[in-house]
Amino acid sequence: MKKSKCLIIDDEPIAIRILERHLEAFPEVEVLETFTSAPKALIFLRSHQVDIIFSDIEMPLMNGIEFLKSFRHQPAIVFTTAYRNFAVEAYDLDVIDYLLKPISIERLGRAIDRYYERMGNVKSNENESDNGIINFKVSTGIIRMPISNIRYIESFGDYVIIHHKDGRLTSRERLSHMETKLDKRGFIRIHRQFIVANQFVTAINGNMLQVGDNQLPVGRTYRSTVQRLLQSPLENRLSEI
Repeated sequence: MKKSKCLIIDDEPIAIRILERHLEAFPEVEVLETFTSAPKALIFLRSHQVDIIFSDIEMPLMNGIEFLKSFRHQPAIVFTTAYRNFAVEAYDLDVIDYLLKPISIERLGRAIDRYYERMGNVKSNENESDNGIINFKVSTGIIRMPISNIRYIESFGDYVIIHHKDGRLTSRERLSHMETKLDKRGFIRIHRQFIVANQFVTAINGNMLQVGDNQLPVGRTYRSTVQRLLQSPLENRLSEI
């Protein structure tokens, strides 16, 4: 997977260290360099190309707004600041995101998602289809899991619960997003709350699918899809649903 190279600019070294540590949870992003002032970053950028810049706003010599306005061609930039009062001006400048300190890993992840969406390059599809690995955002960072380990995924509001062969984990994702990620990967949407892995369906009981030790309902809307896509000897019994 090609990594996106980034810069961090902040006049507080501790803020740089915290953001660097947070970014370690996102293997698709590589910190190329860090700077404690915008002018030093500008000198570096004369001879180096980066994909995304994380910049504080309130800094001596040149603040983040002035830094951004100094470019002829605006870079992809995420502002990281302790102050709300720059938000309107920042969004008028069409920045990727505006993060208020202290920055959580979850909020940073949403900013990175926005960057990839803006660039027209959805990171979730990279890497996963090539090596069978899928990334899940959790409270402590990112968990990488083989797709073949997933039995089924359950919707829980703005979160999903991934039931896998070793247990379960909770990730801040929408089920519809997971459905897109797992399209053509051997999974079926069977209900507004459930996506299941074909290989773990072991029985059909009325309008319920047996997945391991669990029975999951098949929603009326999804019955024809289940009939069409479930490739197993159980297929002929789907007419009972």
